[in-house]
Amino acid sequence: MSSTRGALVVVGSGPGIGSHVARTFSAHAFKRIILLSRDPSRLEKDAEFIRSATPSADISTLPIDLSKTSDIPAALAAVDKALGNTPLEVVLFNAARVGPSTLVEWPMEELELDLRIKVTGCYAVAQWAIPKLLQVKDNLKPAFLCTSGSIYKDPLPEVFSLSVCKAGQHNLVHSMHKKYKDEGVYCALVVVGGVVADENPECNAGNIANKTWNLYEQRDDHEVEIIDQ
Repeated sequence: MSSTRGALVVVGSGPGIGSHVARTFSAHAFKRIILLSRDPSRLEKDAEFIRSATPSADISTLPIDLSKTSDIPAALAAVDKALGNTPLEVVLFNAARVGPSTLVEWPMEELELDLRIKVTGCYAVAQWAIPKLLQVKDNLKPAFLCTSGSIYKDPLPEVFSLSVCKAGQHNLVHSMHKKYKDEGVYCALVVVGGVVADENPECNAGNIANKTWNLYEQRDDHEVEIIDQ
């Protein structure tokens, strides 16, 4: 196992889980980091947040809009260019659109949009990432990690669209875990059972980031669930 880390790619960066996970991984020698978000204006703030802990981090920021399926290949080609000669080692898929959705009243087009971002988008990134991760299984610790929520198994009607998408996403990544665990690529979910807020003892971004690192290092199961009691 090489002591040199590959790159971490965060799809769906932001001031919460995405940037905190990137900063935690950077503190554990992941110095090459690529951040993607549909809101490019906040990416540089995320990069500075990571550099505040790891000044030597080499960070690239790129836009991606997973709701536009036809644009995804070009966005991932830009990631390939940003990677250069650095092998991909870890992907964190953290893209989501969070908000209320009322059963029956929620427009079908909005449900389809959510599915494109969270499920089709996750699959598209996996199609791109898994072959690269398989290539480094002998000398790195390749992983595909995905943030999820307890609503995948205990849905809330008030956010049924998010619940439906998290169920599909969980099924996809769990299937990936079964398929690739014996082939050398670890696929797992970080299941957050509550609202992410600084004041919460468990469901705060810093704790979630630490739990994500422990999940990545220990590789005991296909998920870790984080809940405030």
